[in-house]
Amino acid sequence: MTLPLLHYVVLYFAYGSNLDADSWVQWCEAKGYDPDSIEPLGRAWLPDYEPVFHYQSSLRKSGALDVRPRKGSATPGALFRVHDWSGLDAKEGLSGRYYRRIEVVTLTDDGQAHPAVTYSVCDERLGSFVPPAPEYQRIVTRGLSRFGHGHDQFLAAARGESSASTTTAIFAYGTLMRGERSHDRVARRLRRTHHPARVSGASLVRIDWYPGLVLNAQGVVHGEVFEVDDIGAALDELDPYEDFAGYGHDDSLYRRSLVRTHTNGGALLAWTYVFLGDAAGLPVIASGRWSNA
Repeated sequence: MTLPLLHYVVLYFAYGSNLDADSWVQWCEAKGYDPDSIEPLGRAWLPDYEPVFHYQSSLRKSGALDVRPRKGSATPGALFRVHDWSGLDAKEGLSGRYYRRIEVVTLTDDGQAHPAVTYSVCDERLGSFVPPAPEYQRIVTRGLSRFGHGHDQFLAAARGESSASTTTAIFAYGTLMRGERSHDRVARRLRRTHHPARVSGASLVRIDWYPGLVLNAQGVVHGEVFEVDDIGAALDELDPYEDFAGYGHDDSLYRRSLVRTHTNGGALLAWTYVFLGDAAGLPVIASGRWSNA
């Protein structure tokens, strides 16, 4: 049985063996499905989820990858455009109730959010840690490399460990910066500061006594990057302060996103908060610096 999709969901987020082109093609050819039914678009992350092995796969005869909620983590993967869901559904055992489709919000490192569908193991199939077979590990690590991802999170999950967060960094461009009124919200957990830091493809607008970062094709926003000891606890406090109600909620003023920051030490992936309100008519801070506003 093929489950219906909401009309606006057109993308698929892969985080396991389907990242690897050779594995996908081999399976499709063996089962009579079209390997071109999915079209790779680029790397992405599933925010506030971590990879985990807690499912025994009858296909793999070992553990197979799943995702579970974890604040501040982000599961690495890729987005695909789907032309026909039948091959994916069959491979994920949808008809046999092994995996189920779930609608999610994914992030790309330009700060953009993309609604998508991914597969998660059905609750009745969940168990304790089941290690993956060496061949499965090779397939997934090859797929992660294909899209420019590292392997640390996946390998930690393969050892039965709670994986390290994708990043413990926060890009601040307004009231969280040093010397600003709300810096203490990050200062108590601060491990390291990168200053200066900047994000390209964005602009800064004045909303009131606080600014907003707006994504666009050009412009630079300047700020600081803070690495913190407990990213989950930090985001538990910052999300409500920044009026972020969670992914998929339409009533948020900001969205917590991942952005590629540039520091004196090189590029660094960091969490930041993107303004979702109507920026038309708001004064643009031409310098991109809140301290100079």
